[in-house]
Formats: sequence, C-alpha cells, structure tokens
Amino acid sequence: MPLSLALVRAHLNLDDDRDPELLTHHANVAQVWIQAYTGLPFDADNPLMVQAALLLVAHQYEAREAVTFANPHQLPFGVHALLSPLKQRVTGHVPEPEAD
Repeated sequence: MPLSLALVRAHLNLDDDRDPELLTHHANVAQVWIQAYTGLPFDADNPLMVQAALLLVAHQYEAREAVTFANPHQLPFGVHALLSPLKQRVTGHVPEPEAD
C-alpha cells in the first residue's frame, strides 16, 4: 500500500493541490529507500516506516539539493533512528551445522 498523498500534504502543511506528481514521486522514492535500507517491503500500516517516509518526503520537497548550507546532513534527523529496529541484519556469518 503506498503512502497517502493526503497524509503527505498534511505533513508538509500544504493547503492546496500543487505538485501532485512531485509529491507522489518523492513518496515513491522514500518508500523504495526504506525498503532498501530495511530489507523489508514498505508497509503503510507500520508507523515507523510511515514517519521515516514523511521525513524523507519533506526533506526532498523542501531542500531539493542533497546537501545545503542550512542542513549538512543528507538524511533528515531521525530517519535512521526510526528504521534501525526494522533493519534486517546481514553479517555474512554462516553457522556451522550442529553435530548429531
């Protein structure tokens, strides 16, 4: 289930219907980024994923450069903290089979 455009508009405090294609694009990018980061499918019922997506959309919409003088961080504060509990850990460790 994709991120709701109405929720994105509410998060951005937009009272009009401007930029629907751009907002939808940013929401799609945020969802794909979250999937890649966590290793899980985006779930619009997961509040951590939704909040992280909204932070990403707001950052992409308001600061359309990767890094600005006002914000030297590429990701808005809190995205990693919200998604870290959901992230699938990949270590490369393969356990030895147990002896019978």
